[in-house]
Amino acid sequence: MESIQDSFEKSQCLVDSLLTQTLENLVAPQRLVQAMIHSTQGGGKRFRPLLVFASCKIFSINPEYAARVAVAIELLHCFSLVHDDLPAMDNSLLRRGKPSCWNQFDQATAVLTGDSLLTLSFEVLAQAATHPDSLVRLELIQRLAQASGAEGMAGGQMLDMTPCNSLEKVVKMQVMKTGELIAFCCEAGAIMANETSEKRQLLKEIGYDLGLIYQITDDLLDQEGNSQDMGKPILQDQDKITVVSILGKPKALLMLQDSKERIESNLKSLNQDTTSFLGIVDWVCNRSY
Repeated sequence: MESIQDSFEKSQCLVDSLLTQTLENLVAPQRLVQAMIHSTQGGGKRFRPLLVFASCKIFSINPEYAARVAVAIELLHCFSLVHDDLPAMDNSLLRRGKPSCWNQFDQATAVLTGDSLLTLSFEVLAQAATHPDSLVRLELIQRLAQASGAEGMAGGQMLDMTPCNSLEKVVKMQVMKTGELIAFCCEAGAIMANETSEKRQLLKEIGYDLGLIYQITDDLLDQEGNSQDMGKPILQDQDKITVVSILGKPKALLMLQDSKERIESNLKSLNQDTTSFLGIVDWVCNRSY
């Protein structure tokens, strides 16, 4: 069985190569292209692309199709990071161990960089090379739009900018901000395989639980990790209300374990080989960066 580290390295290599090819082929102002390259290359776990590959592996999807969807999701994820780092949002100077986009270039360039990465992600999904079935491509575009827009990531970011003083509100914010995009990654393979709505929903639920686990571990790392491993400043969320700050570490870890057990049960009910996916779940639960 391939180790999780080998899986990450393989995923990173595939995504980095296709990202470079995609960005270098753009006919656009060079400053903008350089800012896009700066914001997508030279760091990052490529966790969401890895989820796409694992989801597609369950349903034996052509790896070339999987790679293009993985690149689309990474472009969109990087867009969100570029905008999150802006002074009007998190005001972060550092991202992935190097200056954030606005800090390296300027705020206006960072806004345009985020806009360009966002729209390019949908352009990649729309291209025939992503999947031969145009209806599949359309559904991928629709689902990613839902996961990243007002009902998903953008809406979650809006909630994150307002006081969340209860566990219910915090979980809702985190499901929208983090979980929806992760749920799309988990569902992607089933969409591309034209699987049943039941299996798609099952994978979405897995994604929501995985997103919650990811956020809990992220909050713990913000308190206990170090900036060198994380590639970004720590203690940025010490003034925010989080699952960990509401429940405390022991109860938050119990919530994490409950989510993990639900994921394992749901994966088992797929009645397919989910070994690679389980390896990712274990990594998320125990990650140190």
